Amino acid sequence: MQIVMHSYTFRTYPLAEAFANAKRFGWDGIELQPCHFKRDAIDTELPAAIELGRRYGVPILCVDTGGDTISDDAAVREKAVRQIAHEIEVCGRCGITLMNGSVGSLRGPSKNYGDNGSTLATPVHYERAAEAYRHLGALAAKVGITLVFEIHMFCLHDTIASTARLLDMIGLDNVKANPDTGNMFSTSTAEKDPAALDLLKGRIGYAHFKNCEKIGDVYNYSVKLADGHVDTAKWVAKLCEQGYDGRVCIEYCGAGDPHVAAAADVRYLRETLDWIRRA
Repeated sequence: MQIVMHSYTFRTYPLAEAFANAKRFGWDGIELQPCHFKRDAIDTELPAAIELGRRYGVPILCVDTGGDTISDDAAVREKAVRQIAHEIEVCGRCGITLMNGSVGSLRGPSKNYGDNGSTLATPVHYERAAEAYRHLGALAAKVGITLVFEIHMFCLHDTIASTARLLDMIGLDNVKANPDTGNMFSTSTAEKDPAALDLLKGRIGYAHFKNCEKIGDVYNYSVKLADGHVDTAKWVAKLCEQGYDGRVCIEYCGAGDPHVAAAADVRYLRETLDWIRRA
């Protein structure tokens, strides 16, 4: 597996700092998040970011995308599809083969993640998303790109089950899932048992790891991957059991010095993978 650093880890630093520390701590590449580039200027900013990475010997292995393809406003949906299509074209031209994104979010009055997202969805939301991504997935296939939906709070794809339902409707081999253990932990409706990944077997195109701890009613993400309340090793073991050998990404979302997390988290995941493979 290639282990990817999410550039959001260094969101309070210039992109060069993310590349420098990815090289320093032995990461295989980075995921480029919009905190480090302007999506409306991707034509120039993505090539510049790729060139910056080359100077450090660190590739961009994933680029973030997404938009509101499920809005009740057709103009909003059409604008989102146009933007994502353009980003696919630019990424394909630049040799990017993986894009991580979203079909859009659904938010109600509750702050509880589980009361939002797929809980609020109706069949029409799935139909809109599927229609958009059958088109976008076909465009991506032409330029060798896999699109993945990050399982993320507030999104239509905020659980393994809702993501699987969406993938079933899209029906394209290059449109897959990106399970995120930390996001699922804080979403009450999301699956907590790694066995649930069987619903996505063969349809996982990327995986995000982050940890989290619940303190009272608060979810705290200022924990390293080996800490917190998510047993990351069990999720890694399940991916290995399924034969997944693609890219995985660690995203540190917490406070404090990101250099500490960047050093510790990649070491932990490499050691965990080695231990699982030797078992």
